[in-house]
Amino acid sequence: MSDLLQLQEISKSFDLSGPPAVNRASFSCLRGQNVAILGSSGSGKTTLLRIIAGLEMPDSGQITLANQTINSPDKFTPPEKRDCTLVFQNYALFPNMTVRQNISFGKSANKNLVDDLLELTKINELQNRYPHEISGGEQQRVALVRALVTQPSLLLLDEPLSHLDPELRDDVRRELINIFRKTGTTSLFVSHDTEDALTMADKIVIMQRGKTTQIGTPMELYTKPESRYVALLFGKTNFVPRNLIPSTENYFFDSKTKSEVISIRPHQWKVVNSNNNNDRVTFSGEVSNYTQKGTHSEIQLKTQNMDIQLNIPITETVKLGDNLTIIYQEDPSTN
Repeated sequence: MSDLLQLQEISKSFDLSGPPAVNRASFSCLRGQNVAILGSSGSGKTTLLRIIAGLEMPDSGQITLANQTINSPDKFTPPEKRDCTLVFQNYALFPNMTVRQNISFGKSANKNLVDDLLELTKINELQNRYPHEISGGEQQRVALVRALVTQPSLLLLDEPLSHLDPELRDDVRRELINIFRKTGTTSLFVSHDTEDALTMADKIVIMQRGKTTQIGTPMELYTKPESRYVALLFGKTNFVPRNLIPSTENYFFDSKTKSEVISIRPHQWKVVNSNNNNDRVTFSGEVSNYTQKGTHSEIQLKTQNMDIQLNIPITETVKLGDNLTIIYQEDPSTN
């Protein structure tokens, strides 16, 4: 499978007296792949997306799309001539046009393709309604169909689920994944929501202060972060000094503590019998706090070296003051 999109050393500054918004960002995207650009607010992810779309001019670097150079020091391809389509965060639907008119506006859309996409996205019964007459999730699908009907090589999406209620987000995530698979769409989307990235992406590009700091699959970034920033993007974790578990290779140098640490998620701990683990590194301590969370309990364990957060099944009963012994499982599914 070949690269559809390649970015090499892309930089962009808006204020010459301050740090660049995008700083030598590089990554690639394969055909048929769904890639997420993930980072905190101000990390440069939306600026980078706009550069790819041709809405911003980079200061330096090169972009290749579908074997065509669209950005380089001596070349700039305007947005309308790029083989990509951007779905804006606010969907940008025309309020005075029906759903079908919005989808077909400004292009000689193939009627059969429009009909197929309306059916696939389950909005065929809404085609004669106006944007204010349909829900946010339905507006999102209209914007998506309008982009797909042009059959772009690359679909760009800016925070595609940010305007949706939490209950609706899960449904739309599943719908987007299904649509991308059935249409063979290659997508690149920006998000600050790790759940969107973990659920929808084949590959995640992490941005911090304008730089692409780590790139990998969702599982790689979740279980093997290369910095405290990346680890915390994906939720609760424990930063354990590497010298306490010297056998593991999943560690990084932490700039905050100036030492090598391991990022261990709460679900990667297992409660064991303290007498039967002579060959494993164990941690023992007292339960200082616990909270029931439906299918599991969140435990705070006070050990000699540190406080540890762990999750245990709701079927295991604990109480404040209990003494527990735990071990680290790099891959809990194998135990």
